Amino acid sequence: MRWGLEMTIDEKRIEDLDIYLTRMQRSILDKMFFIDKVFEPFTNILDFGCANGELIKAMKHMFPDYRYVGYDISPEMTEAARKNVPDAFFADRWEDIDIPFGDSLINISSTIHEVYSYSTDEEIRLFWERVNESGFRYIAIRDMMFSAAQDRAADSRQLDAVRRSGSAALLEDFERVWGRTVSQRQLVHFLLKYKYTQNWDREVHENYFPITTEELMARIPDNYRVVYRECFTLPFTAWQIRKDLGFELKDHTHIKLILEAE
Repeated sequence: MRWGLEMTIDEKRIEDLDIYLTRMQRSILDKMFFIDKVFEPFTNILDFGCANGELIKAMKHMFPDYRYVGYDISPEMTEAARKNVPDAFFADRWEDIDIPFGDSLINISSTIHEVYSYSTDEEIRLFWERVNESGFRYIAIRDMMFSAAQDRAADSRQLDAVRRSGSAALLEDFERVWGRTVSQRQLVHFLLKYKYTQNWDREVHENYFPITTEELMARIPDNYRVVYRECFTLPFTAWQIRKDLGFELKDHTHIKLILEAE
């Protein structure tokens, strides 16, 4: 999958689209985290990487006064979104988006890691240019993110618990792609993946942590200020690990960030 001007054939196509979309739907409420944390008026919400439009559908029902626009490079997804939310606008070409960005919030949820996983360097540059230099009133980001400050040698007790579990074979497969699990960052990377066996071939190759929290913060343009920042452990992930592997994951796995134009 590519996030540049054109979509190319995806050699790592999602094998079970229904499962993929169900996972996304379960996090709908968390993905609208920004709605009660921004106060300057704006008119439009642009959902970048909108998939089948489920987030827009939920928000439109709860907050009908905004104009909603969805963008996804997959024509298959935008077509599904149009059927799902016929009274919103969806585009698979950036040039077709016609809202005033200065009166808009762009929502980028679970998208940054996909951009880095499936794009060229030029397409990654173009992504950040569109996000940071288009003049959005607000930029809201929610994604998997690991801080360089919390990295260390892999927790041996946690790693041993994985190797003794039914996920040991998945860890071996993961290490064939990413190398030996010697750092906590690498271990947490695996712990975010192991439950997604239905689309495992795609998931195992995706880079969930392509940039660190510190690198993300360094990308904030000078004309934006941070109005909200939260680094956290995803509750579902922590629950699943406790249930499957018997230990409490306390490393932060995600970030929520809201930027406001000054």
